[in-house]
Amino acid sequence: MSENLDVIIVGSGPNGAIIAEQVRSHSPEAKILVVEAGGAITDAHGVHLVEADESAMNASYDDLMRRARQIEYVKGATSMNAIDGDSWTPQSTGVFPAAFFGHNFAEFPGASVAWNVGGMGVHWTAATPWPYEAEIPDFLPRAEWDADQETARRLLRTSVGPLIPDVENPFAKPIFETLREIVPSPDPERAFGYMPMGGVASAGRPFGRTGPRDIAPFVFDGSAPGVELRTGLLVTTIEHDGSRVTGLAVRDLATGAEETLRADRFLIAADALRTPQLLWASGIRPAALGVRLNEHASIDGEVEIDAARFGLTDDDVLTPPAGEPFIDSFWSPSIGAGRPMHGQLMEREFNGRHMLSVGWYCSTDIRPENRIEFSDELVDELGMPHMTVHFSYSENDLEAIRRMQDVQQDVANALGTFPREYREVQPPGASLHYTGTVRMGAADDGTSVVDTDGRVWGFENLYLAGNGVVPTALTCNSTLTGATLSVRIARAISADI
Repeated sequence: MSENLDVIIVGSGPNGAIIAEQVRSHSPEAKILVVEAGGAITDAHGVHLVEADESAMNASYDDLMRRARQIEYVKGATSMNAIDGDSWTPQSTGVFPAAFFGHNFAEFPGASVAWNVGGMGVHWTAATPWPYEAEIPDFLPRAEWDADQETARRLLRTSVGPLIPDVENPFAKPIFETLREIVPSPDPERAFGYMPMGGVASAGRPFGRTGPRDIAPFVFDGSAPGVELRTGLLVTTIEHDGSRVTGLAVRDLATGAEETLRADRFLIAADALRTPQLLWASGIRPAALGVRLNEHASIDGEVEIDAARFGLTDDDVLTPPAGEPFIDSFWSPSIGAGRPMHGQLMEREFNGRHMLSVGWYCSTDIRPENRIEFSDELVDELGMPHMTVHFSYSENDLEAIRRMQDVQQDVANALGTFPREYREVQPPGASLHYTGTVRMGAADDGTSVVDTDGRVWGFENLYLAGNGVVPTALTCNSTLTGATLSVRIARAISADI
């Protein structure tokens, strides 16, 4: 693409796609370049794996789970570049533990990054529950937040209902009735029910999970004049004069060729780990950079549903369409301070057993002690600053986890038999919902990296987006919250254009 670009977007995941779609919507003539370091993982760029190829999706998921389990076994190691013969190269595609890149994630061993076109948006489960009370930034006008959240829900194609729309699930109603007693809510809109999911339910087909291509198809299919996607380009430095970005230094990972990309505005939506890493590498180092890393604590487990309790039999269990791993997806919303935890329950049949996963998240304290330490001497496999993550749970966090385990136990035992040893606390980072490393704030007081428009404090034309911008402690999955902020940030970029 020629010079005179209006904006360069770094990262082709959901947030990069939302920024591109919204900027294009507000400014149809805008010239946009999207830069992605990873390569194509599907034939059609940006399509969710469940839509592209069932075997590819399953293989990607199995690889991630195997690596994550093995990292847990050796999480005392300071770094690991390969496990059981696996290794990462710039030509790899998929989701890889962050430690594969040579970083020290011993205290945050579950953390992983996507290395492919479409980012994590081609892998995600598509759960899009919305934040509640303290999860919503209190320094943003509530009317604006609500409107932006609705836009984000539309772009993510959020729907609430059964995954299999054409056949009634006989277990859904009794599960609802039982669990609304176990986890009651004073707000009917926060009662136990279906998990909001980003995608489209169709008869006889797997649930069509939203990928970045569904959000901004013109980015990935080349159909819009003035919009281009370039892949295999690693941004190594943000070039600037201290208040204005003048360009991005990039390296072609296939040829090693280097060049500088220029535009009027720049938006970095790498992820909550690599966005602050790029700023550090570029000498942009506000006090809050990489500080106040936050992630909700997560627990997992599965219970076999006792059909007889509901007057049903195993013959009543639905069979999902080929390629769809789940029968249904349910949600136990947080109700704020009264129950600051969120349940994600996935119904499936596995090896002839009717199972319900009983995953739960609870918010954790936002603390400056939880942070990313960047090195000026050591580098990772890409030549970027080495990262060491410092992360621990406070006493409040540990008590919240214990309360969450009690709720999980009560819910699971209402549906089947759930021995206490089935409970599993996931290693930090495993939820992939980490936030706060480039957090938004209302004032440049050393506790935030960007202002309420997503603009880096002290810079005219540098914006950040993604889960790292989220300033609050979440119980729910972070995707919709980050997407809502991206809608707001895109509006600010468009206004500047």
